[in-house]
Amino acid sequence: MKKNISELKSNKIAVLCVEASPYDEQAFKAVYEHNFKGELDGVKCFYARGAWDEDAMTFKDRTLCKLLQKAVAKKEPADYEPWEKALMCAVGQKCDWTDKKYLDDIIGFIGG
Repeated sequence: MKKNISELKSNKIAVLCVEASPYDEQAFKAVYEHNFKGELDGVKCFYARGAWDEDAMTFKDRTLCKLLQKAVAKKEPADYEPWEKALMCAVGQKCDWTDKKYLDDIIGFIGG
């Protein structure tokens, strides 16, 4: 997007962020502010919760997730951020939190 924003600006632009963790307004805001600055400021961004399947991950992603899980496991569970709690609950499981309702807002934006 950054490379082509000048060509895209005349269009309606929306980004759908898909994560395994539950929606957290503060975290979503931080991600937006980090990634959508400069010319990308103001691009409409939506959230959808996805799925977790370690078997479907690449070796690299699986390894990174395991390292992250080890780091989070050193914390007290009572101190977990929402995404850390979701990460630790999903270890070794297949989880699917997808729901078509997540698309309602982006469809409304595109069609409106």
